[in-house]
Amino acid sequence: MHHHDAYPALHYHPPHKRPPMVHTAAAMRSSHPRRLSISEFSNMSVVSLRATSLDVCEYVYGDSVASMDAITRFYEPNASYENPVLTATSRSVIADIHRLSQQLSSVDVPRPLAMFCTLFRLRLPERAQNADPLFHGLRVWTEMGDVCENETFDGHRKTIVEHTLNILLLPGIHCQGHRPQSSTDSLVSTSASPISSPHHPISPSLRIPGTSVLVPSPLHFQLHVVTRLSFNEQGRVAHHRDFWDIKDVIGLVPGVSLAQWVGTRLAALGLSYLSKFWMREKSHSVAQQAVAVAEPPDLEGGASPVTAYFPSTKNALGLEGV
Repeated sequence: MHHHDAYPALHYHPPHKRPPMVHTAAAMRSSHPRRLSISEFSNMSVVSLRATSLDVCEYVYGDSVASMDAITRFYEPNASYENPVLTATSRSVIADIHRLSQQLSSVDVPRPLAMFCTLFRLRLPERAQNADPLFHGLRVWTEMGDVCENETFDGHRKTIVEHTLNILLLPGIHCQGHRPQSSTDSLVSTSASPISSPHHPISPSLRIPGTSVLVPSPLHFQLHVVTRLSFNEQGRVAHHRDFWDIKDVIGLVPGVSLAQWVGTRLAALGLSYLSKFWMREKSHSVAQQAVAVAEPPDLEGGASPVTAYFPSTKNALGLEGV
């Protein structure tokens, strides 16, 4: 009698003769197709959602060109966009905001001839059509930071992106040190994100004339932005909201950063002294109450409580002379 015939599926394979893991994974897919498909979709969606999040932040705050097809691909028709100063409730309005941000991300001052022809609606001569602008007035770009994702119980996904908005006035007079190559992150590097295409100074600096000394530019402003994106089941953005710190917004005004640096520290020291003074007064008051409770009552003439009680009783009954 062959006992192993009753268990035909149980076979031992030595390590060098075991079947490849592909067959095992195929058997798992055939027995549990639903669970594995959800896992595969989740792994793919993490990569695609992160790439979409980076692209959206770059299109809104960077200098990348976003077409209407890209907006349609990223946002659902009834998507909404919010930041501290505006609210958009449709995809068409979001597209208009994107186009305006692209125009403001790179502002050049044209030459007088080009400006004159533009004002009076005249045709610009061919030799002046390809001429460089008089000078570069403004450059805006964003630097990506941390990206995190989470999934809600109803299947919707949310992505939070931390990035820094850089605003540089008169970029032509600054030292143009290019940023290093981006890190080879497994999720970010797989996407063709536009964040690696533009080249901007790492830390814009101004050179002191006649020397090689570089000083930080007072014309470079930074605003830290936190972007929260909510995706629907199709992987499109349903809600886009940007958060700005009031401290960073106020710091964009020249001279306010130094005043804010001094003022916040003085305010913290003032609160510290106020807290110490209040705690000292409170402990002193508690100590006085404890001393008052511990002291015995002051009796007249050193009489005992019983002796002091009888005169008061006689006075109350009118028997003082008896």
